[in-house]
Amino acid sequence: MPKKSKTIRAKLIANPGSGNISGKSKLLEDVTRYLREAGVEVDVAVAKPKEEAIPIARRAVKDGYKLIIAMGGDGTTEAVIRGIAGSQVRLGVIPVGTANNLAKSLGIPQDLQEACALIASDHCRKLDLSQVKVRKGKRFPFFELVTIGIGAAIYPDTLRIRKGRLSSVKDAVQTFLAHEANPKVTLMLDDESVLTLRTSLVVVSNAPLIGPNMLIDPNASMEDGLLNVSLYPGFSKSELLAYSTRVISGGLPKNEKIQRYRARKLKIKTSPKLEVMADGVMLGKGTVKIKVLPGALRVIAPPAGTGAEKPLEAVALDLPAPVAPVVVTNTNGARKVGLPPLNGHSYLS
Repeated sequence: MPKKSKTIRAKLIANPGSGNISGKSKLLEDVTRYLREAGVEVDVAVAKPKEEAIPIARRAVKDGYKLIIAMGGDGTTEAVIRGIAGSQVRLGVIPVGTANNLAKSLGIPQDLQEACALIASDHCRKLDLSQVKVRKGKRFPFFELVTIGIGAAIYPDTLRIRKGRLSSVKDAVQTFLAHEANPKVTLMLDDESVLTLRTSLVVVSNAPLIGPNMLIDPNASMEDGLLNVSLYPGFSKSELLAYSTRVISGGLPKNEKIQRYRARKLKIKTSPKLEVMADGVMLGKGTVKIKVLPGALRVIAPPAGTGAEKPLEAVALDLPAPVAPVVVTNTNGARKVGLPPLNGHSYLS
């Protein structure tokens, strides 16, 4: 008789409040059945609200689980990631949220039975994880993005709007209109170069999709050991709003004023101090330090290029030089206006 394949034991952390609330109990039953039929036996823990997923995931790591599965939306998955950060645990993802950016970036199937089959295949990739620190706060692990400025300021109101609290529309508009229009931002990239410019928004991303499936960077790879930095100098508030609306509608409209860089670590100062948000969590205001942790997260996912993420060989391209003038200062004190083309590894000779 042929040998039976070994059953995998896993912890399934489920948020029944993700996405459309109807039929969630049956959905959880279906997922556990799909996993069992694929050879994965799960111990289920319900995390509602999603923040409960962090201590549950930490406990699962201590209890010796080698595979932890997040069932929910991006918020639930990111909470599980924060719970397993620093461990060797493999992460499986069952996307049942609204946006499912991480699943769509990685090409994880939206069909639940196919997603369960993928987890059973144990096709594991080592992906980049990053951490951010604001002022003297604790290091905060993130996987998707850090937003600094106007995007972070209006995020709490927009989140309430997406949950159906339309009364927050007025608050979002007021916050948007009252926000600093032309703050000074200074970035140090990889301890090599310093950029000083005026922009109301800075986005530092690891994944290509953010928010409601917005494509933030067409060249994003989650295994290149680099962070993608997007700056928006010269944008008025109305231009920034119009651009964001077009991105939400699909695609990535060309705009030569946008400046893009790659770096392994960043230090960002703003004047006045701007709001900072990482993976949907507000972190306050002040000096921001960010660095990438290459290959620190093990995720069961298809090969790179299956989803919105580009395969590594497709992103090893020069980035365009910024169009808007910026002041660049080398660590030796030399100053230039503008930057030479970037290759993702060095900025100034």
